[in-house]
Amino acid sequence: MKLSKEDYKEAKGCLKRYTYNCIKIINIKSDIMSIGSPIIDGLPKAPYSISDRALNTIIKIEENIELQEAIKEYKAVVQALQLVNKDSKYIFEEMYIKSKTKWEIISSGMSERTFERRNQSLIYTVHKELKKIGGKLAEF
Repeated sequence: MKLSKEDYKEAKGCLKRYTYNCIKIINIKSDIMSIGSPIIDGLPKAPYSISDRALNTIIKIEENIELQEAIKEYKAVVQALQLVNKDSKYIFEEMYIKSKTKWEIISSGMSERTFERRNQSLIYTVHKELKKIGGKLAEF
């Protein structure tokens, strides 16, 4: 099955942004978790209850659209990597993580046609996983 130009660009962009999304998820979560100081009002608290600070932190994490979009793309790539063969995983590792060119990968022992097929398979699988997860998040 052939993907439309927009779907192809979205899936390939998702692969290219994988490392960036990992860093973004860590940064946003750590920023949200470090916001605020404990509220000391002198009143006794019930043991094992959820504090207002913890609840507010969870709400901020759930409502952060940028964070949710990064998590969605991260999940799509991770799930797609579980479904593709070892050549596609190798292409992902070399091309999208290590930023090697197509020709560097081909010169390492893979034919050009195999590279094209495996790369297309990887992109198509990421597209399918993005669709399963829910496509684009709705803007508020």
